Amino acid sequence: MNPAQSPKLTASTSGFVLAAAITVLFNTGLAWAKDAYPALNTFMGSIGGHHWTTHGLADLVLFIGLGLIFTNAKVGEKMDPNAVTGTLVGSVVIAALGLAAWFAFV
Repeated sequence: MNPAQSPKLTASTSGFVLAAAITVLFNTGLAWAKDAYPALNTFMGSIGGHHWTTHGLADLVLFIGLGLIFTNAKVGEKMDPNAVTGTLVGSVVIAALGLAAWFAFV
């Protein structure tokens, strides 16, 4: 591809894509932790009325917070757009395999 035609991502697009990649992995880790530690599950249920409500809110806060941080720091603009996309795809694959393995073997 001609460098003049190479795809570009805005600071907010790339920042929030990277935030999504991290949030997907966090979501998986939190699901593991809640299953492994019933006290955490109970605690999270007491915060939001149900542990999944608190889980979703934690994911949302992390996603928005990291997205704003990465956007303001222009982190994603320093990366190749294909690398940003690959990071998201890779994190989704890792998270899916991690959850599948967790529920299959634990």
